[in-house]
Amino acid sequence: RELMPASDIRIPGAHNVYNMMMAAAVVQGYASDDDIRAVATTFGGVEHRIEFVREKDGVKYYNDSIASSPTRTIAGLNSFQQKVILIAGGYDKHIPYDVLGQPICDHVKLLLLTGATAPKIRECVENIEGEHPPIVEVENLETAVQEAAARAENGDVVIMSPASASFDRFKNFMERGKLFKALVEEL
Repeated sequence: RELMPASDIRIPGAHNVYNMMMAAAVVQGYASDDDIRAVATTFGGVEHRIEFVREKDGVKYYNDSIASSPTRTIAGLNSFQQKVILIAGGYDKHIPYDVLGQPICDHVKLLLLTGATAPKIRECVENIEGEHPPIVEVENLETAVQEAAARAENGDVVIMSPASASFDRFKNFMERGKLFKALVEEL
């Protein structure tokens, strides 16, 4: 039976719709439909996992710092209906990035790259035939956030989903995510 429209679920992404459906099924008979809807429409997710940070000047910012591999970043990109501004790159774990090229071309309007994996991510995008998003390499996360804010327009989504580990500049993905959130809050 229909409990609510999927579009009412606050956390973006088809995988989160499935998660919410599973959670609703598990609590069936223990929680009311109204309580389930209340959670689905207000729960913002877990920190560093496509976490909504804030909206400023009509631009929504998301922290997906846990995305330390291409497959996680692809899941993040697939979570939005529109093309996004993507901040990616970091420590090189010597994993292949070629699977990231087409999803970036399909889902990204501006690619901001930093860290040791920036050239690898750039190459995988440039190896795709057809149209590519503009690619800008920046020195660090601070510059990436500033550049994203300067180029974003009302209605845009900015997501930091690195497809790379954080160890080049941070102790872990949580430290990287906390810095991203602090930088976005300072905008």
